[in-house]
Amino acid sequence: MSQPTVLGPWYIVQRLMSEREAAEETNDNYPRVLYYTAMEDGPAMFQTNKKRAMLFMSLGSASRVAAAEVAEVRVLTTKEEGEEFGR
Repeated sequence: MSQPTVLGPWYIVQRLMSEREAAEETNDNYPRVLYYTAMEDGPAMFQTNKKRAMLFMSLGSASRVAAAEVAEVRVLTTKEEGEEFGR
């Protein structure tokens, strides 16, 4: 897989952790960002682990998921941003 660029970006769906979810966490780093993962990664659709975040190659697909999950789309355009997500 090639690295993301301005002409070929990658997309990540993310959302902030709710207050209820933060209350269940033992870590005090609130607000935390949760990343959308594929269904086969486990029962939680959103996880804190960046390396398990699902990469979208299509803005349309990422937008549909973000709208359905009340989340936002983050656009990755550099090699460093790709490395942040373990790619």
